[in-house]
Amino acid sequence: MADLRSLAIFVKVGERRSFSSAARELGISQSGVSNAVSRLEDRLGVRLLARTTRQVNLTEDGAAYFERCRQILGELDEAERVLRKARGVPVGRLRVDMPVAFGRLKIVPHLGAFQARYPEVELALTFTDRYIDLVEEGVDIAVRFGPLGDSTLIARRLTETRFHVVGSPAYFARAGRPRSIEDLERHSCLVLAQREKLPREWRFRRSGEDIFLLPPSRMRFSDGTALCAAAVAGYGLAQMHGYYADEPVAAGELEPVLERLRGPPESIFLVYPQTRHLSPKVRAFIDFMVARFR
Repeated sequence: MADLRSLAIFVKVGERRSFSSAARELGISQSGVSNAVSRLEDRLGVRLLARTTRQVNLTEDGAAYFERCRQILGELDEAERVLRKARGVPVGRLRVDMPVAFGRLKIVPHLGAFQARYPEVELALTFTDRYIDLVEEGVDIAVRFGPLGDSTLIARRLTETRFHVVGSPAYFARAGRPRSIEDLERHSCLVLAQREKLPREWRFRRSGEDIFLLPPSRMRFSDGTALCAAAVAGYGLAQMHGYYADEPVAAGELEPVLERLRGPPESIFLVYPQTRHLSPKVRAFIDFMVARFR
């Protein structure tokens, strides 16, 4: 098969009927044009151009070949224009993975507006608290919490979260409010314990020192949403990420305590694999969500 450069040179000569004019337009030497056409003729085994001292004309075979080559090169140019246009417009399937609760509470409410702005993007969303390999599982973007250990991923900060100790007004009316970390010993506390793992310690910061403790508890939950529901029901105090408590606190169903002892915020990122060219659909989703959370 002839290379595209040789075809392009031949078509330019056929259009201009001149080696020198074709050479000037292509920015190469006249001998380079002549050699390219000669190689093409040798490979095809036919004479494409009839050369004289005054002009260059297409042979009968050359005319038929010229029309087909010009059509093919034109279609390739059109395909490139379409591709360049498509690369600038978010389109296609976008695979996004996120932690279950954060995704449901904080990402899903924005998806309608994203879809309205980018109707050509098909969203494929997965919800898991498992730390996945994006490349291996074919995921375009993932939501990650805290320090990022995978240096092969590019990260864009989305927002941050803090842990809050919360309880319901009914619980506080019955048991009072804790004023210090030590007061937790006298309260009913609800803790999060993933499957067979030990319960998650509660985290505080006092006088610049990080404090971790496991308060006394008679209820353990493996699901953060259930933990939040139990706190709303008045079963006891719970420490949870702010995104669980935002709506119940706004509705007056939960009230935060020990706020002066909150630990430092934990950053939340959108991460994606390193690529030479960031696809428009990935860029659109990241920019859209960062703007929404801002």
